[in-house]
Amino acid sequence: MRYEVTHKTKYIYQSPASLCHNVVYQWPAGFPFQHVDQYLYSILPEPNFLAKRKDFFDNKYVYFSVQKTHKELVVQSTSQITLSKPAWMQTDPSKTLPWEQVVQWLRQPECPSDIKQFYLESAYVTYVKGLRNYALQSFTPGRPVMEAMLDLNQRINSDFKFTPGFTEISTPLEEVFKYKKGVCQDYAHFELACVRSIGLAGRYMSGYIETFPPPGKPKLVGADASHAWMALYIPESGWVEFDATNNLLVSDQHIRVATGRDFADVVPLKGIVYSGGGQKMVVTVDVKQLIDD
Repeated sequence: MRYEVTHKTKYIYQSPASLCHNVVYQWPAGFPFQHVDQYLYSILPEPNFLAKRKDFFDNKYVYFSVQKTHKELVVQSTSQITLSKPAWMQTDPSKTLPWEQVVQWLRQPECPSDIKQFYLESAYVTYVKGLRNYALQSFTPGRPVMEAMLDLNQRINSDFKFTPGFTEISTPLEEVFKYKKGVCQDYAHFELACVRSIGLAGRYMSGYIETFPPPGKPKLVGADASHAWMALYIPESGWVEFDATNNLLVSDQHIRVATGRDFADVVPLKGIVYSGGGQKMVVTVDVKQLIDD
């Protein structure tokens, strides 16, 4: 499967800005099952300084600053990606290790430190009251870890209602759990909190997934959005991805951009602006499948 993603962010300032510093996490990552064919970006006004870097989690990002007066800032990224089915799609969930054995392995010296960091709490992934008991309804004693994870994925999808506008990124996980409403990043944070609360390692996945219009309706350009899901570390399988928002074991429909402990590590565009007033932000994302000639 080949896709093209166009992600455009426009800031309109009430008062002209004299300076801004920004970090852009929109550069898709490379995986054995995801090849980045092309990544292009444009920034208006043209930055005075720009650098391409990698962060602690090995994500590629673009840092730039505009050091001149401007009334608008427009950042656009265009990517072309080829996806194939991950190896875990051939894994029999019932044949994976009991989840308690995975927890024990994660505490052993031979477990790499870059995996261990993902079984700790983080800014948006906290162990709220009742969460561990919720997780243990799926992770029953001796249950194979992937089988339990698929059950948790299904339960969250069934118990929670996808409700755009009900939450903001600052909404505490406790409220998300109480009302069982939110959007994809809330689903991902909650699922991560569940698995980390019982000692497993889970990481946040940021990227895109193509959305489809109702039958008979045309697909709207820009109707797609950034998406979030999670990955669980399973020995012998590696990082296996689960999407509770859609109740999916992730295959070749998700385009991965960046990974981290939670949303705070991989915000698509963040920065500081020096301006005398407020601002308006408009974001459009278009994901389309490419058909080879």
